[in-house]
Amino acid sequence: MLPSIIDVAQENCLTINPRSLNKKEVYAKCPFCNGEKSANQYKLSMNTENNVFKCWLCKASGGVLEFESRLTNRTFQEVRVKYFGDNQKKRHYVEYLSPKQLRKIGWNEYKRKSREDFIKKRDDVLRDWRDYEYSEKVKYFALFMVVAHIDDPKRTGTLLEWIMKSVEETGIYCLFSTLLEQFILEENQRTTWAKEGTEIARMAWKCSLSTGDNTMQDVVKYVLLTYFLSKNESENQKKLKGVI
Repeated sequence: MLPSIIDVAQENCLTINPRSLNKKEVYAKCPFCNGEKSANQYKLSMNTENNVFKCWLCKASGGVLEFESRLTNRTFQEVRVKYFGDNQKKRHYVEYLSPKQLRKIGWNEYKRKSREDFIKKRDDVLRDWRDYEYSEKVKYFALFMVVAHIDDPKRTGTLLEWIMKSVEETGIYCLFSTLLEQFILEENQRTTWAKEGTEIARMAWKCSLSTGDNTMQDVVKYVLLTYFLSKNESENQKKLKGVI
């Protein structure tokens, strides 16, 4: 049985607006954006009938299990096992993907409409998830590499905070920690996606230096632009190989 989203919120010490208690929509201060834009307002909405949440500031949203997963820093699967046990037969990897993760690759609605059809397509889902996961790791490692080498502690700190918040929205478990693990390795010891991200970072940095555009926004812009150009080139090469 699913837990009550209000019980989960209270167990994790969220600040709830007392005026909204016992209503269909209960409001609290968002623990994911920390109310940065409006520290004293209750912008996290918890629907007690559908057991879902949404922050009207940072747009974090999902079901109650995803809610507890984010609040406790546990994987979606760990939270699921907490309430439903782990006595089921071994399942395919994609069946453990959270609704948020499936939304990232466009499969959540497909699963919601027909679980049976979803199971038949699980190899396709796995391929899409692996492609998405690899692509996001390349992009964020490139960003991380450039930011880490900016000779301005204040600006570096601001950008790293932005990266930390951004990677949480990817749905990739412990992505920021994974970036750090690869960063401290020698380049020849890094995994494939980290090496690719390193090359993108180098190209973006050269563009930034050559044009003199080295503001915070410009650095991020060049990394993302280089990443998308590299990604498009890779996809075009795959298509050409398919034709050949």
